[in-house]
Amino acid sequence: MNAAIAITAYTKIQKDTLSQEENGHNLVGAALRKLETNLKILVSSEVAASRSKAFEGILTAIYFLQKSLDLVQGGELAKNLFRLYEFCRLKVLEKGMTKSRDDHEIKSCHGFILDILKSWDSVKIT
Repeated sequence: MNAAIAITAYTKIQKDTLSQEENGHNLVGAALRKLETNLKILVSSEVAASRSKAFEGILTAIYFLQKSLDLVQGGELAKNLFRLYEFCRLKVLEKGMTKSRDDHEIKSCHGFILDILKSWDSVKIT
């Protein structure tokens, strides 16, 4: 009887853990999609209100993505992702402060994030 209780408890913990991992994966995917969409809006929109909202969304998504990285367990990949997110954050801030129309680096950030999103979406949680 104790073995049955232990197996039931283990199965529940395993199910909860997989569910938490899947939720985390989905949250990061949603943040990447939001970041990609807002970068596209920042580059393409002529409407100041849309650009302002995209600017805020970009900074929020980058903050979430940076905070979600495990820099100890994630090794070089996590460190490189942090650097890439930081590069994009700085370029977006620079663009926002100067109100520049030069979107070359923002377009590069968009391309990097789009590649990461495609890779992220190909990862299966088991």
